[in-house]
Amino acid sequence: MILKNLRTLEGKKIDIEINGDRIVKIAENIEGEGTDLGGRIVSPALVDSHAHIDSNFLLDLCKEASTPKFEEALKVLMECKENLTENEIYSLMKKSVIYYIKAGSLYVRTHVMIDGKKWRERLNSIMKVKEEFKDKIFIQVIGFIQSYDYFNDEIEERIWKAIDFGIDGIGGQPHLQPSVEDGIRMIKKIFDIATQKGILMDFHADYSDDPSSRFSEIIVSEALRRRYFNKVSLSHLLAMHSYHSDYALRLMKWLKEAGISVIVSPITELEGSGAFEDYPKRRGIPRVREMIYNGVNVALGHDDIQNQLNPIGDGDLLKASFALMIGDYMYFSQFFEDLFKLMTYNGAKALNINGYGLKEGMKANIVVFEGNNLKDILVEIKPRRMVISNGKIIYENYSSESIAI
Repeated sequence: MILKNLRTLEGKKIDIEINGDRIVKIAENIEGEGTDLGGRIVSPALVDSHAHIDSNFLLDLCKEASTPKFEEALKVLMECKENLTENEIYSLMKKSVIYYIKAGSLYVRTHVMIDGKKWRERLNSIMKVKEEFKDKIFIQVIGFIQSYDYFNDEIEERIWKAIDFGIDGIGGQPHLQPSVEDGIRMIKKIFDIATQKGILMDFHADYSDDPSSRFSEIIVSEALRRRYFNKVSLSHLLAMHSYHSDYALRLMKWLKEAGISVIVSPITELEGSGAFEDYPKRRGIPRVREMIYNGVNVALGHDDIQNQLNPIGDGDLLKASFALMIGDYMYFSQFFEDLFKLMTYNGAKALNINGYGLKEGMKANIVVFEGNNLKDILVEIKPRRMVISNGKIIYENYSSESIAI
């Protein structure tokens, strides 16, 4: 297969030759017949670094929350999740995969709740989906401790059981524990387990408007002390929006030093921030431009799809990037390449994906956008023109779309 007349994110004109599941040649002009793609932008497949596949499409089966208030909507979501059958959980997860493929997100990190009464059903379902679609989409599973219950020996044992299921990492929300000491104990115990097993960690870190919520510094300290570099992520980090600049900049320095990635989901951050405020309300998006400038690896996630927290989500990272453009003033052309890096190379770094990129010898996991420049793609948010997974076209959109799953 030869794809002709493409442009990279940097604007370079290229052709791409694919043989089997690999990119075998990239050049300005490759001889032979191929598909002329009219100067459209091409990139490696997108990386959605923050998802909750076990919470997607809950509105297919349960009622919408009667209030936009985050905490109340979350309560309705949790009630719905805990009353699904395993077959319902599995069916909704399969539906999620189709949406990710259409969006060009062939690498997805999902947090799957391992506390609560339906934890086995959720893990059974995600592992089944992961195996079923492994030749089309890479799903990385974080065993997520929702943390509304006290972190005790039973929850710790649940982590070990989740590891037996084959999860790739552990996460939790230490700021929701009843005391600072309990949150720190939770962090240290998760580090003990993760470092022993050599797996990843991704915390819903300081997911609060409270500037005194500073569990991220404990996570950074543990990563540095244990020399567990480039395997830890902080998701949301809402509190950074409210930190004093002196402290925020100091935290950024140590985030970089520890190789900790920060994963932003701007749609969710805009929903969750200001949940306990009237007006004025905070935006809640952590300081993305400043973190990029200070060398922190920042990645992008879409987060919820059509559930009580986000009834209109569809899993398209371009829509998450649009929210970020508005929420953190990144709508100037100087930031457009950064936005694409957040959902490609930076995401691959956060997920520890090897062999990622648009280079000869790499796996042919590619997305062709419907647009000839970055601005049009980010603003117009059209369906993808083509998605290729392991060298095979699995989604196309001409006058009508076609998906092969």
